[in-house]
Amino acid sequence: MLSIDERMKTVSRIHGMRERMIIKQQPELLPERALLVTEAYEENAAEPAVLKRAFAFRKILGKMTIFIDEGELFVGHNSPKPRSPIACPELGARWILADIDTFATRQADRIDLSEENKKILKECLSKWQKCSLDAVTGGLISDEAKAAAADGMITVGAQGTAHGNIAINNKKLLAKGLGGIIDEINAKIEGFVPKDIEGTGKLTFWKAAKISCNAVIDFAHRYSDLAAIKAETEKDAQRKRELLEISAVLKRVPEFPARTFREALQSVWLVYVATQIESDPHAMLLGRFDQYMYPFYKKDIDDGILTKEQATEMIAMIWIKCTAIIKLQDSITTRTFAGFPLFQNITIGGQGPRGEDACNELTSIIMEAASIARAPQPSLSFRYHNKVDTDALFKACETIKLGLGYPAIMNDNCIIPKHLIRGATLEEARGYCMNCVESDIEGACDSRSNGGYVNFPKCLLLAMNDGADPVTGKQMGPKTGRLDEFDDFEDLKEAYKKQTAYFVKLIVDSYDLIDGAHAVYAPEPFISALLDDCLERGISRQAGGVRYNFSGIFGVALASLADSMAAVKKLCFETKSVKPNDLLDALRNNFNGAEDIRKLCVSAPKFGNDDDCVDLIARWAAHIFCKEVVRYPCMRGGFYIPELHSVSTHVYFGEITGATPDGRIAGVAFSDGASPAGGRDTNGPTCAMRSMAKIDHMEVLQGVLYNQKFSPSLLNTPESTGLFADYIRTWCDLGGHHIQFNIVSSDDLREAQKKPDEFRDLIVRVAGYSAYFVELNANTQNEIIARTEYEKIG
Repeated sequence: MLSIDERMKTVSRIHGMRERMIIKQQPELLPERALLVTEAYEENAAEPAVLKRAFAFRKILGKMTIFIDEGELFVGHNSPKPRSPIACPELGARWILADIDTFATRQADRIDLSEENKKILKECLSKWQKCSLDAVTGGLISDEAKAAAADGMITVGAQGTAHGNIAINNKKLLAKGLGGIIDEINAKIEGFVPKDIEGTGKLTFWKAAKISCNAVIDFAHRYSDLAAIKAETEKDAQRKRELLEISAVLKRVPEFPARTFREALQSVWLVYVATQIESDPHAMLLGRFDQYMYPFYKKDIDDGILTKEQATEMIAMIWIKCTAIIKLQDSITTRTFAGFPLFQNITIGGQGPRGEDACNELTSIIMEAASIARAPQPSLSFRYHNKVDTDALFKACETIKLGLGYPAIMNDNCIIPKHLIRGATLEEARGYCMNCVESDIEGACDSRSNGGYVNFPKCLLLAMNDGADPVTGKQMGPKTGRLDEFDDFEDLKEAYKKQTAYFVKLIVDSYDLIDGAHAVYAPEPFISALLDDCLERGISRQAGGVRYNFSGIFGVALASLADSMAAVKKLCFETKSVKPNDLLDALRNNFNGAEDIRKLCVSAPKFGNDDDCVDLIARWAAHIFCKEVVRYPCMRGGFYIPELHSVSTHVYFGEITGATPDGRIAGVAFSDGASPAGGRDTNGPTCAMRSMAKIDHMEVLQGVLYNQKFSPSLLNTPESTGLFADYIRTWCDLGGHHIQFNIVSSDDLREAQKKPDEFRDLIVRVAGYSAYFVELNANTQNEIIARTEYEKIG
């Protein structure tokens, strides 16, 4: 690894960038992109949507304000300044207008907006009120789905924002450059004569893709020119040389194939930035970074033109530059995705195409770079398998112990077979990369995981109340009987099953329509050009251009559901210590005047303690959800896939759901991901692990999120790394999909709530992403504090 002197030099530059671009940079919304895209749409009003998008993309890249930070070695950003989100009125004019007066004061993810810029934006957005994507999708979704979303039963994604969850083929980009991709497009266009509507669509798409690729090449040249201009007046000799090298690199990439590690890194980054500018998607993935970057690293090391110090420093800048990009979200989404997550992810480790261990020298350097940067984005995923390099696993454990919330551990033994089930070849499956806890195949897979979220505990409340919300009395689901009418626990399970099926179908029916609207109104010609099959098929990814297409639906708060069902089973059907009517009344009144019933509910079996009484209920509930989701084909040619994951939706759903039979009072957050509810797993981490392993992780095709929290004192001994590595091995041998850790003291988190300015850079793991703790809303902070803090492994 780096010497002390080398590390200190790198730390100084990286931390300086972090201070300037993140810590001291207050998020601010600027109107520039909104104005440019509006102007471009007006200029090209008669063009089909895909060409309109390409011309707008070209105009934005050609006119937007660009900058080069004083310390960076590779350049590119999606907006005129760091931590300045972009507005996409073509996608979401209505929701932006609805929230524009509260961006700076809302509960979470506050963003400054000057009065002058607010006035400019309002005038611009008003032109889009009848033609933005959210105007279209708002008219497509049924009243039943809208009512369910308003009542906190479900969410439905991508109504006014771009789809994400995709990794482009960076290996191809580096080998061919955008110029090589343009050559492919030219070969398609040359001599092509459309014979039908489908052919006309292909030709139009190819033209749009070519325009977009050329626009990014010109974008690179703008940065090259800026670097050269800055070099002319730079007085520091070293910085002058750096600027001249930046200029020279950008004259070549991403237009031409990369030759060096620096060219490869700059090419990947600038194209990544361009994908953000095109449509502001979440979860644009950086893929298996240690695999496609390693040949460049190895050659440069062997040729003596790169040192480990230089490679570490440049990679550390990835974390600063990723965290400097934030996304504008509506007020509800900021509560369900709290902390400015963009779900950027770098995948390391894992297997090669023949099943061999794929770890290399760059694998550990990437983790070293992340430890230096100490920034929440991108998330880092370490792929574990039975032959994994022990030194790399130990480095992953050491990095986790730093308290950054990453790397998350992904289990090849579970995830590779899932891709085989989903239709991939074995070689493709072995090459998967990670999103949050979802996995994709670079360039070949569009498994967007924003279909919607189902509120499991509230489905149970409806199952107990004949489909009515017990708080409001509104009929939200099908009539399936009341708890006091059921003969046994099986009747309750059947009612719950019907409620869940109803809300899954509401999401499917809505999201299919939204998917169709994206294909017609919001294609992405640039991103699509970087995916394997879109050019060959002549259609965008929104229309199903990639090889493998899926849509994900999330089940929220499995443990809270299982705890609640176990309490009803024990109290109402086994011991009969609580009458069903009395329990219904207690829940309706938030346990006011029924503390005795609440205590009985709290004392019932709880998921996370290796107790089959409740663990097998969780397994059953996961199974019926998964079985229901995969019944449905998705609009783009694949099918829906299930996930047990909540991001921070479990906090939002908890806020708007009444009391539940596990003893939880109204408004309190539910359990996160598929993890045990905070404070309820009292028998230690290995018992919690065994409970989690009883869920059929293979059946949950999109992923299972498992959070654990350990006291920092537990892992500060010399032998703790080996013990921690054995713990991870055990979890993976049990068949778990994923596990991630917060190494943080709850006392420190409470202190940070009191003195946020003193803990500005404190990072925590929220869900499948890390975030600055002080930027989370209070309820999300409290939920993280409430998670069980283990003092020992065992």
